[in-house]
Amino acid sequence: MLRIVGSLLFLLSSASAGNWEECRSGPFQVWTNGSERDARQLLVRLEQVRHVLGHLLGKPDPGALWTLRVIVAKGKQATPWTLGHDAWVSILPAGAAPPRAWQKEVARMLLESNARRMPAYWEDGLIDFFSTLEAQGPKITLGAPPPPAERNLNWARVHFLATNVEYVSRFRVLLNNLQGGADEDVAYRNSLGMSKTALEADIAKHFAAGQFSPTTVAGRAMAEKDFTMRPLEASRVAAAIGEAAGNPKLAAEGSLESAELQGLDAARRGQKQEARDLLKQAIEAGSRSARVHLEYGKLLGDSKARQDAYVEAAKRNPRWAQPYIELAEMETTPSRHVFYLKTAAALDHRNSELWQRLARAYLNAKQFSEASKAWFSAELAAPTAEDRAKVAEARRLFEDERQNREASERKRIADERQQELDRLKAEAMNAIKAAEARANQGLAPADPKKKVEEWWDEKTPSQKVSGQFQKVDCLGKQARIWILPAGGKATALLIRDPGQIVVMGGGETAFGCGPQRPVRQVTVEYKPRVDTKLGTSGDVAFVEFR
Repeated sequence: MLRIVGSLLFLLSSASAGNWEECRSGPFQVWTNGSERDARQLLVRLEQVRHVLGHLLGKPDPGALWTLRVIVAKGKQATPWTLGHDAWVSILPAGAAPPRAWQKEVARMLLESNARRMPAYWEDGLIDFFSTLEAQGPKITLGAPPPPAERNLNWARVHFLATNVEYVSRFRVLLNNLQGGADEDVAYRNSLGMSKTALEADIAKHFAAGQFSPTTVAGRAMAEKDFTMRPLEASRVAAAIGEAAGNPKLAAEGSLESAELQGLDAARRGQKQEARDLLKQAIEAGSRSARVHLEYGKLLGDSKARQDAYVEAAKRNPRWAQPYIELAEMETTPSRHVFYLKTAAALDHRNSELWQRLARAYLNAKQFSEASKAWFSAELAAPTAEDRAKVAEARRLFEDERQNREASERKRIADERQQELDRLKAEAMNAIKAAEARANQGLAPADPKKKVEEWWDEKTPSQKVSGQFQKVDCLGKQARIWILPAGGKATALLIRDPGQIVVMGGGETAFGCGPQRPVRQVTVEYKPRVDTKLGTSGDVAFVEFR
């Protein structure tokens, strides 16, 4: 126990020893209690990694999901990157060049934040290639080979294209095609003018020869003096060292950072009450951490308060998909559920499972074409060829379900439309009967021995035609309309009394005389009654414009 307490005191004292300063650019922060020049040189290197990778990926100013915070400290050992309360955090010893594995993780985080999914061996090769980048101001050295034991074909593939004058300009096009989900052989031919088989043969020869010469290129115009050093608060440094060391208790007791770190740690350990109290304390003290707000929201019972916490988390880190995923889980309205998942998928576009969830949400919201598109994106985002094959198989099953549900929805809409049409017909018939009743009021009773000649011998029309509503010939109080069915001959029908027909979807301008502009689709129900003089086939009863 004394040994543990002693080590904690040592770390705390080392965090406060000396004057801590920072310089920053883009997503990077470099904190140091040592040489300002070393801190600035490291920042130049990191920015040039970002610049060259962004150039290859077609991203002029690539960002990162989280800030990358490097603590360059005297007398410390390098630590791996760790996600803290508001940034990825790592310690590097002052005066030492960053290890290749450490810089490799920088490249990985930048690639995953900016590139759409590519075949794994291309991504691994890019990450390996950038692990040896060196920079002195705007002068960049690319392609320095790693130790022989760490060289592999993936690294050699990128080295062959990125350092070869013949291919370097077309390498960007290849990567863009791969990110778009193009077939690899097609992508190779479109960008490099050769098949995948031919290129891979050249790369194998390049790797076997073992002659890996680096190349010098011009990077982003920058110099060490471009970065200003600013003083840092001791509490922030102590918290960052605690996060990098995996010990949240190193944060200064009673500080905002202490509440943030220990609250997140309690949430991770499942200590809900402790976590809720600490995270609430941090938020009331002004925490800007998206992770703090999100984890606090998960611990709240009140749905409105929980929703507010997730919204605040999204504001604190607009690149983070998780707050929108949590908001989607709270939604019962299909359209709102889709909205949040769509936003999340756009942010986390490499997440195949998230795209599949979005496809399901689209299906439930009856947005069938969008559901198919989302599932296709899920296939492109699958991390390996095996995963992509599984998603493709699941997609085929999903398409069957989508088509069945789409057909069911079309039938429902058609049934509802028919019900509405039947209702309007009934209303029209009732109106006619009521008019007849009013006209018959006061008349002598009909002679029961006299045969009644009905003006209509059926309750409903017996024929229907659908097609283009082409023309109306006005014939005094009557009208002749022309309907052109798909693939058929134009049919002429007679409107004997416009006041006795039912019109849906046409409005008052439905029967303007002459050719109809624009031509509309219509369904007409009529009673067959040939009029040779007028050339009509029946009398119109119902007209529905679509």
